[in-house]
Amino acid sequence: MEISELIKPLGIVAYVFVILTFLAGWLRAKLKLKIKLHKALALLAVILASLHGILVLIYY
Repeated sequence: MEISELIKPLGIVAYVFVILTFLAGWLRAKLKLKIKLHKALALLAVILASLHGILVLIYY
């Protein structure tokens, strides 16, 4: 498996984490989630999206 083959799956995973971050912020009060979880999901989403973007710029 080449690194360039990770572009699409990494983009999908990044998008899923963006959605999870949104839902964690939106449903935080109803589900009694801590803001720390929301911030951790956001950081992970940014890291994954950045990695995805870097790979796209390198290989395309």
